[in-house]
Amino acid sequence: MNPQISQFLHDLTFNLDTDYGDFKRESDLHLRDLIKRLSPLNEEQVWHLLRLREQLLWTYDFDIDEMKKFLRGELEKLESLGRSEPQ
Repeated sequence: MNPQISQFLHDLTFNLDTDYGDFKRESDLHLRDLIKRLSPLNEEQVWHLLRLREQLLWTYDFDIDEMKKFLRGELEKLESLGRSEPQ
């Protein structure tokens, strides 16, 4: 797995905020940093990360554990996005 993604997942695991708003703000900060460090990205990866960030910021079910699980799953998919066979 990409080391930057691994670092984000580590930070996510140890984000101990109990307030959903604080959790979202801190996770968004780490996600924006991750996006900068992952450059260059293909178009599909960029859109995936933008949708992921949007879901983090605008989902209001207030379940931190569920959001952590969702973010982990989506970031694990990221590396496979946009891969194609060399022509």
